[in-house]
Amino acid sequence: MAVKQGAQPPSKVQISRLAGIRHCGSSATALMVATVDLSPFMADEGVVVGAVPTASQLAGAKAIDLACRDTGFVQVINFGVSAELRRRAFAAAEALFAQPEEHKRERLARLQPATNTGYAPVGLESLNRARPADLKEAPELGLNNFAGCPNGYEETALELWRALELAARRYALACALALGLETDYFLRSLQRFDLCTLRMPPLDCKRRMLHYPPCDPPAEGRGRQPVSSSAIRVGEHTDFGAYTFLLLGDGAQGLQVKSVAGGEVGGAAGGEGEGWADVVPEPQPEGVVGAVVNTGALLARWTNDVWCATAHRVIVPTAAAAAAHRYSIACFIDPDADFVVAVDPRFARPGEELRYPPTTGLEYLMGKLREAQGVQKPAASGRD
Repeated sequence: MAVKQGAQPPSKVQISRLAGIRHCGSSATALMVATVDLSPFMADEGVVVGAVPTASQLAGAKAIDLACRDTGFVQVINFGVSAELRRRAFAAAEALFAQPEEHKRERLARLQPATNTGYAPVGLESLNRARPADLKEAPELGLNNFAGCPNGYEETALELWRALELAARRYALACALALGLETDYFLRSLQRFDLCTLRMPPLDCKRRMLHYPPCDPPAEGRGRQPVSSSAIRVGEHTDFGAYTFLLLGDGAQGLQVKSVAGGEVGGAAGGEGEGWADVVPEPQPEGVVGAVVNTGALLARWTNDVWCATAHRVIVPTAAAAAAHRYSIACFIDPDADFVVAVDPRFARPGEELRYPPTTGLEYLMGKLREAQGVQKPAASGRD
């Protein structure tokens, strides 16, 4: 579904419903995230080599476009991460987080707001400043500083992030094809990945291994809508940046989405109450690895809100979930530091002004990081 010059995208993306939502009982709903096979873009053919897109590439691009216009969430498979690599990655994450608290606080570098690198203990961050601190811990290792990490962690992390780098580049090609843009439209913003190599060269994407330790069980409420802040592990927010690859650990529960307008959402985007849906990726056969990919606020801005960045959060759905450790691995894709991101006029109605001024990858990223760390006016964009 291409956007041509003079096309009529919505004047403001208003998600009145989330495609694929199914009602579960009387109150809870589930967003069945559609699956896109990325293998046509991982092969050296079609748009990957500058040729005419293959039929399978066109089909995959259309599916991505439909999902990003509606929910901003899609599941990709066959994107270069094997089941064995996924297993080793989560084993490495569990080994890292299982270290004594004193070791993690003293041996791992403390989170530095200026570079967004270092170890963030439980309660340090709040992705929505209007809410209590998030119930998670995460290492963001910088400058290849693996001090304090368990044996084997560095090798596994490097292998995983190299695979995700290639997947991120190929997904950029798919996004351009989906929107009817030049093949390298988004790829040319990912030439150096220098925002991320500042943090962990030679890795080419921002990444986080996330651990949500056991917490207090949720108070009784209606369905899966928490009635207390203790039932929310990560407050509502939209990711900033272009897009995020999210690997969910075995049995990970609690990721929810809520409809919002556009990509620049504030603290009122979500909150306690109705309107949230559980994210349920389509089940895959044994041995097939899936990653949830969601649109970030910067990509929504880039497309003048033709694609949407959907608010999401992580809740504690049950007492059993509260008692369990929850793991996920997130890979955040941002444009190069000096790359100018300007709304493409092809996404505006004739005579309509573009909604956002130009910015650079670094300017936008650091502004959002300062907001998330409470340095500037609170906003609900962040990284879960």
